Amino acid sequence: MKNNGLRVNPSTLQFGSNGAAGALSRRALLRAFVGLCGALSLAPAIGVSEPSSGGVELENWLRHFGADFLGDGAALRRIGAAYLASHPTERNRKRLVRLLSREESTPVRLNLVGSIARDWFEHDIVVVQGWVLARTEARICGVLHLMDGAGV
Repeated sequence: MKNNGLRVNPSTLQFGSNGAAGALSRRALLRAFVGLCGALSLAPAIGVSEPSSGGVELENWLRHFGADFLGDGAALRRIGAAYLASHPTERNRKRLVRLLSREESTPVRLNLVGSIARDWFEHDIVVVQGWVLARTEARICGVLHLMDGAGV
């Protein structure tokens, strides 16, 4: 299978419950990311005031909305764990938050949506458990995993 120069071996894709530890079903992953995108786009409509994208504010924003509001929290944390396992240099919550907080004067939601769009435009993507994600999406999942007590 070839996707914009990215080669993914179909035999390594882990869809459904094939007995592999940590495998995500297609439905669970889609539900998680639809929830993530929906939460990011609907926050202003429900009257939530947004802090700017500084590091502490980003963590508070993620904590306030929670992984469950963003989608399937368990699925997002599993994706985060898999991403961090393959990118051990990013296994530091403060470093990840700093990487996600590029523009401190921009509201968190707009900063994250902008970063995700920029990643796709610049082809800054990663493959996590067979899924092609914008690096920002994978980092959000990594932060959620680390905020759950899995690391620094």
